[in-house]
Amino acid sequence: MIAYLRQKTLRGLSSRAAITTALCLLSIAVTPRTALAEDAEIHFWHWWNSAGEVKNIATLNKYLKQKNLTWTEQAAQSSSSHLYLAQLKDRLDAQRPDAAMLDSSETHNYAKALPLLALDDIAQEQEWAEVIPLAIQERAKHQGHWVSAPLNSHSTNWLWINKTLFTLLDMPEPETWDDLIDLLAHASALGIPALATPREDWEQALLFELVVISTGGLEFYRRLFVEQQRSAADQQILAQSFLRLQQLAGYFAPNTHSLSWDQATEQLWQGQVLMQVHGSWVNSELSALGAEAQLDYLCLRFPGTQGAYVFNSDHVVFFPAPPERKANQQQLARIFLDKEFQRELSIASGAAPARVDINTDGFNHCSQKSINDLRMANMRRAVMPSIINKNLEVIVGDFLNQRISADSAAEKVLNGVPQPAALDAAPSQ
Repeated sequence: MIAYLRQKTLRGLSSRAAITTALCLLSIAVTPRTALAEDAEIHFWHWWNSAGEVKNIATLNKYLKQKNLTWTEQAAQSSSSHLYLAQLKDRLDAQRPDAAMLDSSETHNYAKALPLLALDDIAQEQEWAEVIPLAIQERAKHQGHWVSAPLNSHSTNWLWINKTLFTLLDMPEPETWDDLIDLLAHASALGIPALATPREDWEQALLFELVVISTGGLEFYRRLFVEQQRSAADQQILAQSFLRLQQLAGYFAPNTHSLSWDQATEQLWQGQVLMQVHGSWVNSELSALGAEAQLDYLCLRFPGTQGAYVFNSDHVVFFPAPPERKANQQQLARIFLDKEFQRELSIASGAAPARVDINTDGFNHCSQKSINDLRMANMRRAVMPSIINKNLEVIVGDFLNQRISADSAAEKVLNGVPQPAALDAAPSQ
């Protein structure tokens, strides 16, 4: 609701997430019902809003009731991920919640700017370090302490295809960049709207980062954006990536130009567009619409990113509260990483669990593939965080709107990559 985001106008970071017609901001306050004591309330802000994400609310509500914690929802306000974060910051002093959902890319920023409740005791109790993928742990920890509870792992490098339309094309599943372009060109030649348009800035940046991996390779992506080490050929590779993005833009379906991501997903389900490049929140949305994986739609890794697991996960941070409220906060943190809750939430959301030890029975084909891909990528250190940020969104938007050239866009991306003066050893955890 990345969300992704789901950051994502947050998906929905929409569905995140974040994450997101853009995403909608839902300010959730858990309030006591008449029969419950006041000490049972917990205040939790989130952005779940789309049809698929509403199932997340029902899942969490089920587990809250088991712990005698209940909530009532306030009216949703349409929002982008950036507006969500801005509103959260503005309201923290006046109406600080017990907990708030954030995109994984924001947890360190909040940990630096605000006091957050340390979750080390809960993490040790539930053995988070043993079951949460290392790349997600890095986003959940700050200065060696657990400062957020990961809810899930949304993989972003997916290609979603309407199976009926794909069958009409009588072509193999695309594995390379050239395969993808051939498929799009063939669909367009037959009058089939080829590729759902990424309308929001975060959606455009999501597409670009996948093109970067497809063009330069996973090790290029890791070195430049994760390890922040540059080389002489970087600008050329990035410029080529922008030119490839421009090539894809030639196949954007006109009937999806004004649609939010979830509306475009509905067009995919209805056979009004062949494919959509988006995160795993699409899986939940299609399921909510009544579509069945492998029967009605296909989920393939974006060509050239096979083996990589590019992720954007929803995390929850907790703010210091009076002692009488801390027990409820800790209970909520326990719920979030409970194995059964993780399992049910992932089935509802279409994301992979934040834990790698969840049984895949009951998950649809695309969710099972996502979970297995995460496990394999985690063992090979190929779980890569999304690089989406506001700076990148602006650059990609300017390029797609023909305000800057590919070379200029590539230079701006490089200028936005923090370059450490020295490579210091990471603190032990």
